[in-house]
Amino acid sequence: MTSEASLAPRPKRVPLKGLPATAFQHPLDRQATENLKKIKGFDWLVGKFIEYGFERIDYITHIGGGIRIGPKQMSKHYAMLRECCDILDVPEPEMYVMQGGVGAFTSGHNHPFIVLETGLLELLEDDDEVMAIIAHELGHIKCGHVLYTTMARAIKPLVEMAGKATLGIGSVVGAGIEGGLLAWSRRSELSADRAALLVMQDARPCITMLMKLAGGTERHVTSLDPEQFLNQARAYKEGLDQSMSDRFYRFIVNMRATHPFAVERARMLDEWVGSPEYNGILAGNYYGTGLPVQAILCINPNCRKPLWPNAMFCAICGTPHRPH
Repeated sequence: MTSEASLAPRPKRVPLKGLPATAFQHPLDRQATENLKKIKGFDWLVGKFIEYGFERIDYITHIGGGIRIGPKQMSKHYAMLRECCDILDVPEPEMYVMQGGVGAFTSGHNHPFIVLETGLLELLEDDDEVMAIIAHELGHIKCGHVLYTTMARAIKPLVEMAGKATLGIGSVVGAGIEGGLLAWSRRSELSADRAALLVMQDARPCITMLMKLAGGTERHVTSLDPEQFLNQARAYKEGLDQSMSDRFYRFIVNMRATHPFAVERARMLDEWVGSPEYNGILAGNYYGTGLPVQAILCINPNCRKPLWPNAMFCAICGTPHRPH
């Protein structure tokens, strides 16, 4: 359990040069990725997504309606992006601010870009909380989530396209893929949360950010207590793991969600921050998780990013691969 001392800020952030995503990927994310690739028709839908240029449409839609952050535009936020990229060892993506609710997302498997919505920036008045959000989104890029994440956001028109192309058969297959993508999306957030913690190297902004996403308001921000939120997170798991029926109800409630509940995410970070795995990564022991040191790389010479085990497609550029 996390103590008050564990929420004390670290004096200096350690750069994690050469950090592989496999060192911190959550086991549930890894499992969900493997399950997703086994769904019938998924490889066909991935191919069509790339072929019809959904990524480019998404890019044009968003960059035309927001403000691009840079050295001379919202320079404080650009400095956060740069520091996050340096610590996590990720190439710098484009980052935009757009009018919107309390949200942030990453899109574009060939040309990744991050979008921060204005409602989120209004709610998170603490700079470290905003930086934790940016680090979380970079975690999605680091883990190669962006292709599937972009698909998850566009799954409904894709399923409709599949149905028309296959006289309705694709709609049935597409429903299974949609459910698989949603399950994967929820679990991918756990790896991105770990990336945020690895960048911040301080549990407090990660926990307070989740607390505010769960129920924060600008007016009552001074009344929020992260320790009480962590107590709630621990009690949530203990209370709902007592019976089979409660676990079933929790599964039903989460089925259509793209993100786990904020209290669940806080609990998982609370458990990981004190783990040998987390502290080993900060000490430079990236391969203490039992994962292979030598990664298989994408065969696309313009990509060459590491592949997940048994990958059928590169999650970054979409190049087909035989399972390994």
